[in-house]
Amino acid sequence: MKKVLLISLVAAALVCAFALPNLSAATKAPGDMVLKAPEGMKAKKSPVAFPHGKHETMFKDCKVCHHQYSGSGDVKGCAAAGCHDKASKKEKMAFYKAFHSKDKRSCVGCHKAEKKGPKSCKQCHPKKK
Repeated sequence: MKKVLLISLVAAALVCAFALPNLSAATKAPGDMVLKAPEGMKAKKSPVAFPHGKHETMFKDCKVCHHQYSGSGDVKGCAAAGCHDKASKKEKMAFYKAFHSKDKRSCVGCHKAEKKGPKSCKQCHPKKK
């Protein structure tokens, strides 16, 4: 009886040591990225070079920007289905508003509230070549 219990405990310890960390691990976030309008949406300005790694070190909690993130698994981008996937600027969940609204969770809103980072169009959107 003691041998079966010991083997069971060792097996459980091995499962905890090797399997559980992999179940909760999310995909590593990119350091730098380029933010583009989703396929099918027409952008008037150039894509934005976004230093994600820099923002990740400033805000330890992904939910600051990714407000639909559950805290486990992969983080979805703003253009993911059900998030900011609407093309019209007038719609509440517009892709444009995710970056440009006065809400502190948007790029422009946060930069203005914190009085840091770029605040004008040209600072984020360089002229198209």
